[in-house]
Amino acid sequence: MPPTTKRASTKVFLLGVMAGVVFSLILGKSGLFASRRGNVSEWQDSGSQTKDKVSLSNGGGTAANQANFSPGKGESLDYEQGWQQGLGIANQRQRQAHLESVLKEWAQRDPVAALQAVQALGAGRLKNECLAAACGGWAMKDPQAAAAWAKEHLSGTQLSGSYAAIASSWSEQDPGAAADWAIGLRPLIVSEAALSMAMMTWLDRDPKTAAAWVESQPEGESRDNARLLLALEWSAADPGAASEWIAAHAHEEGADAMVDTLLNEWSSEDPVAAAAWANRLPDSLKEGAFAMILAVWGSADPAKAAQWAGQFPAGPTRERAIPQLAETWAGVDPQSAVRWTLNLPESPEQSDALDQAVRVWSQQQRDSLTTWIEQQPAGPEADRLRVTASTIMAEKTPQEAMNLASAITDPVVRKETMEQLLDEWKNNKPQEAERWLKDHPPSR
Repeated sequence: MPPTTKRASTKVFLLGVMAGVVFSLILGKSGLFASRRGNVSEWQDSGSQTKDKVSLSNGGGTAANQANFSPGKGESLDYEQGWQQGLGIANQRQRQAHLESVLKEWAQRDPVAALQAVQALGAGRLKNECLAAACGGWAMKDPQAAAAWAKEHLSGTQLSGSYAAIASSWSEQDPGAAADWAIGLRPLIVSEAALSMAMMTWLDRDPKTAAAWVESQPEGESRDNARLLLALEWSAADPGAASEWIAAHAHEEGADAMVDTLLNEWSSEDPVAAAAWANRLPDSLKEGAFAMILAVWGSADPAKAAQWAGQFPAGPTRERAIPQLAETWAGVDPQSAVRWTLNLPESPEQSDALDQAVRVWSQQQRDSLTTWIEQQPAGPEADRLRVTASTIMAEKTPQEAMNLASAITDPVVRKETMEQLLDEWKNNKPQEAERWLKDHPPSR
């Protein structure tokens, strides 16, 4: 899988990591952020003035130069014909791909005409992504002019997407200049979207120079964000190389976010290697690192992840890791997760793990949970399951919780649990609780 395509999936994780120091980016790269690499064609002659290129709001611009365009079938069409042909494509994805292909070539020759065509589109995603494609194509020849036009005419999602496309194209030619421009953009979310694309392209070519550029930035929020973006893109492209760089900064502020970023990617591909690397981290980072590995590994192969986690010695790392795995595993196979937690040695983390597994099961498949519990042999283990499940279910389904608790075999535990559930029910919905109590008077 090409690096650019593969790295798209890692944007999902960025939402969780980039808070405070970082930002809330889109859930996954759409076509808006796809790499805008294309063949560089001849463009307007060098004597054209920037003001002529950016005067779309006043209807300025020249007719498109005639050139060959190949939409994939070998036809020889000029750009305007190619654009019109694309507008007639019924399939939405094919239409978008065709129009973007036209625009990234057209904008290199005549950005004014290309952008005029896009501006005629109705508002929506297609227009936004076509604007990004046109700006990215323009940036192959004149990134500064493309950036100036985008700044003057666009805002919000359109601006962020177009800046990202410009950064990607610019980085193909001069990654250092592209990164310098991107890191200075504001607001921060726009800067980070553009810098992420610049980093992606730069890392394909020269990761060490990209890392050196990041470290050359002045201390502060911008450098912290640049480090995390570098970690994100590098981890997706080459987690082994990224791990060496991240390890060198393991004692610095913000290292935990970079570690999480790396392990979110690496654990899905090679959890054993990721675990071995994480084991060499400073103790202050191990707890979070192991929890991240288990969150990813546990969703893919929970049984093997459990074998690894079961070897952890008693202490804070185990106390966090075991419940984390139980929660992840329950999302995949709740019954197996609960059985695993019940077989763990009695400890605080075992209790927490059981709570987590039962909670996830009750949220996803409450009926199957209660049915399974009712099928368990009577005894302390079944009683414990009923206590845990009824306590978790009490907030949303108090009557079901009371029914489940009423089957607890130990009379003392049953009485304590039902009294606790009833008190909570009375606090939340007193009339419902009183009606239930009339129909179920306490035994004497």
